Amino acid sequence: MGMFSRRRTSGRRSGTDPIEAFWRWWADDGEELLTAATRAGDFGAYVDVMTRRVHAIARGLEWETRTGTVAEHTLCVSSGGDASLRPVAERWYRASPPPGPRWDFVPARSAKPDMLDSTITYRGRTFDLRETRVHAAVTLAGDGLIVSVYNPAFTGQWDDEYGLSVLLLEWLLGEDDVERWVQRVDCIVHDVVDSIPAADLPARVADLARTFPAPAWLLMQGTLGAGDPILVRVLRPLRWIDHPRFDLHTALRVPFDADAQGLPLPAALDVLTAREDSLVAGFGIRGMLVAAETSRGVRTLHFYSDSEDQNGRDVLDAAAREERGVTAKHTLDPGWKKVRDFA
Repeated sequence: MGMFSRRRTSGRRSGTDPIEAFWRWWADDGEELLTAATRAGDFGAYVDVMTRRVHAIARGLEWETRTGTVAEHTLCVSSGGDASLRPVAERWYRASPPPGPRWDFVPARSAKPDMLDSTITYRGRTFDLRETRVHAAVTLAGDGLIVSVYNPAFTGQWDDEYGLSVLLLEWLLGEDDVERWVQRVDCIVHDVVDSIPAADLPARVADLARTFPAPAWLLMQGTLGAGDPILVRVLRPLRWIDHPRFDLHTALRVPFDADAQGLPLPAALDVLTAREDSLVAGFGIRGMLVAAETSRGVRTLHFYSDSEDQNGRDVLDAAAREERGVTAKHTLDPGWKKVRDFA
């Protein structure tokens, strides 16, 4: 089992180019130090060194090493399930050097299902993970699972047992797939009739993934509190984890000529469609449109892009400058909370 650091602290990365500084240190000293320590199994002195280097990028990031698949070793820098840090881990990964014979790099913990064949001590208590069972229920929307975790050693100490349950799911599915497919985690002290061995959960998730539709636009219609109609077009599935760098939400509000219900007149609809197509084309791979709301004479386009890519933001700011009445509001929003109601 590799070395790891799982220290929960708060704060955002500061300073200039901390990711670049990390990789300079890695090229100069870090790779040699960590390789020697890992091969010798005597790396206690380097845990604090690595932790300081990783926390210089962002406090709250976690790191670990494990046996590699492409290389001899894998270095993982992880958000630890914190959506606000997942874009940072992704940027760290994208700035990494190509995999070599000694090290490769990942921005999230990959699955490690063999851990469930062991007995571990977690926060002072012993758990035989082979006895773990889960109940996996598909959500009403069909977009994920509600997973209830049972182990005979569970006593209802929810904080400790919830932490262990999430860790178990990460070992079974990998960190990103827990975010992608598990909508809620519950701990139960009594097994249920239709539970399955925990080791069978990856197959259940694979079955759900195979039935999942390809990304597509869904049109919904409703009414606001005052009775005005509202049209919502949203991309489904709406999952930030599929686009972890896109942490900047931009609400682009575009007024239009409306009918008595506040919806676009035919000519206005043509103009709106053309403008939207032009913006999406101009944005290109720098970001994406995920939803559009139309009501009360205004269409609000919800875009996401990389907060560190000023060029992407400029496309939308230019649209706001060039068209009278058009406004662009930018909000840092890792985890896509601004559009969660549309999911």
